Amino acid sequence: MATELYFVRHGESLDNVAGVSFDEMSVNDEGFLDNPLSELGEMQARAAAEWFEARRIKPDMIYSSGLTRSTLTAQPLAEMHNMPIQFMPELREVHIEKGTLGGLKTENKMSQTMYNIPGGKAIRDRMMEVGVGVAFNIWSKFGLPGFESRADLTGRAGYCLDTLGALPCKRVVAVAHNFFLAALLLELVDRNPLNYLIAAPHIGFMPNCSVTCVIARPPKFRIRFVARPTNDFS
Repeated sequence: MATELYFVRHGESLDNVAGVSFDEMSVNDEGFLDNPLSELGEMQARAAAEWFEARRIKPDMIYSSGLTRSTLTAQPLAEMHNMPIQFMPELREVHIEKGTLGGLKTENKMSQTMYNIPGGKAIRDRMMEVGVGVAFNIWSKFGLPGFESRADLTGRAGYCLDTLGALPCKRVVAVAHNFFLAALLLELVDRNPLNYLIAAPHIGFMPNCSVTCVIARPPKFRIRFVARPTNDFS
């Protein structure tokens, strides 16, 4: 039996919002950024739940990485179906050593300035999209100081594929994070090079609350679609 795995990037969190400096971001004791959703992120999470409902995609299991922004994104869908949220820490974002992001305030100040000009938010968001994609590609090829290695993160992604794909379920929803999801695509391409045709345009960046679907027939995994939008609050 095939299992449909739906991987959702969390909604916009305070990490993504101009006006919150890197020094104010909460890095928990385990080395993970752990911040709640913004107001927009809460709207995106509700819209994602409605996206699944409109397509009659009823999950048998719902997973969160356990980080706040992931759990809050999963919550509307779980409440809609009166289901518990399961926690899988392997879905967490790339591990970052404490202090790695400290003092990086230049982008934050620039973002605040851009938000005050007409059309500035859209420009800033596009710059962030490109910047995150570039950072991921540098990380995946050369590594970044203080960041978890590519081998470790793709290893976690592979574990999630194998574990979720082996569940006796028809549909599973898992809410995860941008770097993790990009590493998941790399792992899927490594397992089946044909997946590259669909994955390539999205490796490095996925919009908040976008959905990626993988058809699991272990040991085979096929990408159905990547980063499908569930909302448009631009």
